[in-house]
Amino acid sequence: MTVSIAANRGNIFTAMGSFGKITIFMGLFSVLLGYITHRPIPADIPDQWKFQVLVNILSTAETVANITDWLGYQNRWWFYPGNLDIALPVGLPPDITVEYVELSGINTVIITPKAFKSRTSPGPALVFYHGGGWVFGSLRTYMELLAMAAEETGFVVISPEYRRAPQFPFPIPYEDCLNVTLNFMKISENFNVDPNKLVLIGDSAGGNLAMSITVTLIEMNKEDPTLPLPAMTTLIYPVLQMINFCLPSYQQNLQFIFSKSLIPKFWLTYIGYNDKLGLSHIIAENGHVNSKNETVQNFKALVNADLVPERYKSRGYNNTMATFTEDEKAMLTDEVLSHFEKHYLDVRVAPLMASDDILAKMPRTHILVCEYDTLRDDGVLLYERLKKLNKNVTFQHLPDTLHASVSLGAVFKGSHYGQQNKDLFKVVRDNF
Repeated sequence: MTVSIAANRGNIFTAMGSFGKITIFMGLFSVLLGYITHRPIPADIPDQWKFQVLVNILSTAETVANITDWLGYQNRWWFYPGNLDIALPVGLPPDITVEYVELSGINTVIITPKAFKSRTSPGPALVFYHGGGWVFGSLRTYMELLAMAAEETGFVVISPEYRRAPQFPFPIPYEDCLNVTLNFMKISENFNVDPNKLVLIGDSAGGNLAMSITVTLIEMNKEDPTLPLPAMTTLIYPVLQMINFCLPSYQQNLQFIFSKSLIPKFWLTYIGYNDKLGLSHIIAENGHVNSKNETVQNFKALVNADLVPERYKSRGYNNTMATFTEDEKAMLTDEVLSHFEKHYLDVRVAPLMASDDILAKMPRTHILVCEYDTLRDDGVLLYERLKKLNKNVTFQHLPDTLHASVSLGAVFKGSHYGQQNKDLFKVVRDNF
């Protein structure tokens, strides 16, 4: 009987052919991959399945990236959204026009609501820098969010397809965005836009770029007072510093979208250390910061966990400092430490390191953060500093939300996250 069953199995698989075997293998592989890449999300997250799908897509990309690392391929980011050459379906509202221009050699999209064209005087525009850890994301993956921004505000929206790491590390992404912004200021009248009514806006790494460029324009304006300054800066769960990766929000939320080493890997790739990603676990424990340098310690004081209000610590966090093996310490050569210091004190890279003198000149600022996000406290710390400086700053804390919520809200406009986006853009619209 056993032989007969085995024979029947053989007949089944023989009859099935190669296609059937491949189908079964791919099905089993997909189930296994889904099990490996599934990351839990908090129980109080609205529209659970929508966010779970997004989280698992990003987790799958990170799993593929880890396999890529193991195989020795240099660009681990190839599988992330926006890096694969795949045409994505995009649903755009009918009352906008989309055109592409080249500004400072960078492909840039300009989205104009039809109602804006009938304005009798120049109006506002949003300069949107997309997120993606400086290594992924694109105009294609952000088009629905850019269109929603135009639709909800009624303003022109421009966004540059800035070059990304690892092929183009800092300062190239930053310089691309700065040059496009300066170029657009010069030709804004061609689009019926007032250069004194620009909103610099970005999410995650794009929030970093928006803040960095705001700081740069403030510094440039000191030399050339005729240079227009942004009328507003809007930061969506921005990443603003690379000194302290042990803030409460990092400790509380590592089990969700970002693994402990992922944000350090973004930073390493951005600052030209894509070949030194093995340092990521050291960075995650702040081992890259020179504790003997008094200047560094003064800057580190700007991102001390004690500055985070107690209400954000209610879920608890582990602030125990890690120790490193001798082999790990050996990786932190003087050259490596110098490279880190050069970048984490550079306000173009880490704009939270800007002086109070610079921050005192910040335009109207709005900051959005998510409770279940490792980057939450970067935005919190900037808000607290601007508030102490008596700046015009507002804060949008989303208590039941994860990182990347605005992207989800752009796709599912009728969802909880779509409403959060509308609230965000209403703040921007009401400023003018």
